[in-house]
Amino acid sequence: MSGQEKRLLIEEWYQEYARYLLLYAYQFVDYHSAEEVMQETFRVAWETVPEAGIEYPKAWLRKIAKNVIQNRVRQRDRWKDLLSNVDEVPEEALGKSEDPVNVELEYEGLIDRQDLHLLKLLAVDGYTYPEAARAMDSTAEACRKRVKRAERKLRSLLGK
Repeated sequence: MSGQEKRLLIEEWYQEYARYLLLYAYQFVDYHSAEEVMQETFRVAWETVPEAGIEYPKAWLRKIAKNVIQNRVRQRDRWKDLLSNVDEVPEEALGKSEDPVNVELEYEGLIDRQDLHLLKLLAVDGYTYPEAARAMDSTAEACRKRVKRAERKLRSLLGK
């Protein structure tokens, strides 16, 4: 069967059976899904019609539509199962929904870069003042003073 003959055959079947398939599918799914089932049925028919043709095209198309509906129902049920069991899935299997916030990038330009880095070390990374002082090549007391100044400046800029 040539491509042109196949196209004409599918068009003929579409004219003759599209409404029937739509109503058939509408018994099992909503109207918009039934339209999609009908379209998918003709797509599958286009891909699988044998060279010799089909003796009973209406029954053959209905069988395809039935399989398409069953596949949609199975897929919907898999999604339901996945969504209903999402709390049981380990966090690392789901992945992250967003990138972690980069505090230094987020607040850059509001206060001195060194002060911002110091605040991040203490508030985000969990450093103690002596650890932060070593990382900043400073003293713990100098770090405390810088943090207080930076906090005051940030609070005034952010209106808190």
